[in-house]
Amino acid sequence: MNQYTLIDPENRSQQRRDNQLIIVLNSSTLKKIVKYLALLLILALFIKLLPYIKPLLISLGISFMISFILYPLTDFLEMRGLHRGAAVLVIFLLIASLLTILLQFLIPVLAPQIASITELIQHENPESLVEKLEILLAERIEALQNPEIARSVSVKLNALFQALLTKSFDIILSILSSFILIITIPFVTFFILKDGRKFRKGLIQLIPNRYFEMSLNLMHKSGEKLGGYIRGQLMVSTVIGTLSIIALFILDIPYFFIIGVVAGLANMIPYFGPWVGALPGVIVAFIETGSTAAVVSVIIAFALIQLLDNVLVSPVIVSKSVQIHPLMVILVLLVGSSVAGILGMLIAVPVFAVIQVVVKELIWGFKNYRLMG
Repeated sequence: MNQYTLIDPENRSQQRRDNQLIIVLNSSTLKKIVKYLALLLILALFIKLLPYIKPLLISLGISFMISFILYPLTDFLEMRGLHRGAAVLVIFLLIASLLTILLQFLIPVLAPQIASITELIQHENPESLVEKLEILLAERIEALQNPEIARSVSVKLNALFQALLTKSFDIILSILSSFILIITIPFVTFFILKDGRKFRKGLIQLIPNRYFEMSLNLMHKSGEKLGGYIRGQLMVSTVIGTLSIIALFILDIPYFFIIGVVAGLANMIPYFGPWVGALPGVIVAFIETGSTAAVVSVIIAFALIQLLDNVLVSPVIVSKSVQIHPLMVILVLLVGSSVAGILGMLIAVPVFAVIQVVVKELIWGFKNYRLMG
């Protein structure tokens, strides 16, 4: 049987033995093997540590998304002669001022709604809510007069409410446990906006000349697509949230402001978001008013808002910033949900869009350059 031996061609002292197959590797090839093995080791270590550093990565991801939103305004102020650090500080002060003014108007509206929801949670347990819902359903659906059907519906509704409460409690605990990371987001965003160009310049200096053009294209296209998508989705969500608040206010639905905000935020999740956003409005309308007409009115209102979004708002604002097949979007959302829950669904599409750009640029690079040579 043949034996395999690796030798350096420059080492003349090594002699070929009988029944041995000598594989000659020069120093350049050995360096490449070591480099790729090191990259694989780093990747394996990253995957191993991912569960422990996931909150940190999420915090950094949010900071980068906020910086993409604020980059154009920062560049605009810098072009007007303001130092970049001062421009970022002005933007942060402006945002803080706007939030303060906004809260002064919102607190009188939000306070009664939050107090009412708190009182409902304190005095109503899931079983009593289920009983109320059963009574309302039984009054309107003849099939629920049957004891067996009514009992089956009762069990399922009770399980649903318990699951919702458990999930809400888990979300609150997650927010509290990540409080320190949430506080760091403004600081990280500040330095990304202020020194982002320095970081990118330092990264470019590490790139070999043969990959320079491809790397610049990759950075530019990724930043352009990600920034356009995030800014567009934020504007669309603001419009949808505002329209939802107005519609629910006109229909005299309790907790209209909170439900409208939830609808706007949920709209950032493609396909699933509108359903998630409309569900609280329908449930509240049914439980609080007990009116079928109110429920139908809420459903029609959300349907019209989504029609307006699909026909006018999203095409005009987002203008196909992310060209991804709808089936792929659904698969990406499912993966994002399994990895990071609701937040994963929010960031899944833009992250996949960047990966798509990276793959396309690498394919272009392989066709036009000897990247592996």
